[in-house]
Amino acid sequence: MLGIVMCGLTYLFMRKIEDNTRLVLLFSLGILILVASFMIGGFEGMPYGVLSLGVLTVAVLYFFLKRFAIGKKILFIGVPLIIAVHIFIGFINQVDYRVVDKERLSDDETKHYIEKIEKDTSIVGYKKFKSGEGEDFLLLSMGGERKGNTIEVLEVKEDSEKTIIRIRTSYNKNPEPNPYIYLE
Repeated sequence: MLGIVMCGLTYLFMRKIEDNTRLVLLFSLGILILVASFMIGGFEGMPYGVLSLGVLTVAVLYFFLKRFAIGKKILFIGVPLIIAVHIFIGFINQVDYRVVDKERLSDDETKHYIEKIEKDTSIVGYKKFKSGEGEDFLLLSMGGERKGNTIEVLEVKEDSEKTIIRIRTSYNKNPEPNPYIYLE
């Protein structure tokens, strides 16, 4: 998107420059961002590296499509449209739950319940908790029969009346006497 914006700004403010100059400016911006991402390094620089690949991709597309009048329209309308559709699909498929790290369970009520299910392995099912911010949390326990298993959440479906949580367990020598998972 940054490449489209930069290309559009050169059309807006520098109409008289040639397409090749515009292409060199766009390509230089992509290389500059890529070099900056290497200088930042590690995971912190990765988003800038991906951003530079986007700018360089637009520069390459512009190089091939600049000869055609419809090519520029495809570039300036098609690419933002593809990005908008991608964002829309991501919004529709957004997961509204997350599995919480067991080390982050810090409130006393939750710790007390975990101690209880570890001692009494016959407890199977779920228990609902409220966080300090008023959000609902859910702790699912599998019972002593599933000792040594880990739990993986496959899907959470919410209807107006009920919530269906599909899970998968697999045996991998989990040390917990009563395997559990905590969902936010």
